[in-house]
Amino acid sequence: MNIPKIVVTGGPCAGKTTALAAISARCQELGFTPIILPEAATNLIVSGLDPTRPEFQEFVLRDILHNERVRTDAVRLGNIAKPVFIYDRGATDGAAYVDEDTFHGALSKVGLNPVEARDIYDGVIFLDTAAIGALEHYTRANNEARRESPEQAVAINNRTHQAWVGTPHLITVPNRPGETFEAKIHECLEGLARILGVPAPLEKEKKFLLPDFSLGYLPDGAVPIDIIQTYLVSSNPKHVERVRARGQHDRYLYFHTVKEFYAPGEAVERDRLVTERVFSDLLVRRDHSLLSINKTRYCFAAHGHYYELDVFHGHREGLVLLEVEVEDMDSEVFIPPELGTAVEVTQDQQYGNKHLAQAA
Repeated sequence: MNIPKIVVTGGPCAGKTTALAAISARCQELGFTPIILPEAATNLIVSGLDPTRPEFQEFVLRDILHNERVRTDAVRLGNIAKPVFIYDRGATDGAAYVDEDTFHGALSKVGLNPVEARDIYDGVIFLDTAAIGALEHYTRANNEARRESPEQAVAINNRTHQAWVGTPHLITVPNRPGETFEAKIHECLEGLARILGVPAPLEKEKKFLLPDFSLGYLPDGAVPIDIIQTYLVSSNPKHVERVRARGQHDRYLYFHTVKEFYAPGEAVERDRLVTERVFSDLLVRRDHSLLSINKTRYCFAAHGHYYELDVFHGHREGLVLLEVEVEDMDSEVFIPPELGTAVEVTQDQQYGNKHLAQAA
């Protein structure tokens, strides 16, 4: 059973509790059965565990994994229709509270690596703390485990967001000037619909060629992801089908993707996480007229956008493309000037990934 997994996370006092309730209700309206996995860290703190203990993050991870196993068994035994796992924070959140060695050590003890902990989810909805852009609403009164000052909340918010940068589908929900909290929650629900594909979401992206880019132009905190992408022969001529190995430090997760294009830059995309064995089996349908695309994707968030910058290797060595997801194709996109010259190529088919898989 392939159960969608969605993380709802963010900084302290971001509106996460309200968002979880709204997301749960919307899931039911859409015909899904939401299965909530409670926030492990808060439950452990309230039960008396000391969060400053070095082994605390290991206990948090064990609690997350245990809750997931119990609910997976319950869903299967109960024959529950269209289940969706909604996580009140996910495995990677702990990286914001301890140093890298401590967090990686905790992951190792529960049998995970950093790539698995970050990328096993179908989507991550991140809400910015009220301390950024809505300071008058920041409070510690509604969470007995919350201890942070507004300044500390901002720092934790930013560390938590950075920990999730690189996950395949990260939706950031800020506090927008002049908008109500209800508008923020509505944006979370729009993100939920995009992740679940009900109705089928149009993925809208603008693409830019960076002809004079150098790796030294990347902002601090950009996360590199290695991607090997191979196209498959599809029985449906309207579909573009591919498999991807995606990871870091020789640790990979594997994905099967079907895209249906409607217009340049607009497509319905359906991703699913598969095992390495299924990945290998799918490669039997490899389109031998095309080469595999080998690239390093640098993910970073800035200026209210989530950027994905692809540096190509192999037969497309030297090509650099920047993709930015937008709400509509008429939106103007801010390109950080430190990245160098940017030429929009959204409408140019020669920069589509399938075209780039052709021999240069």
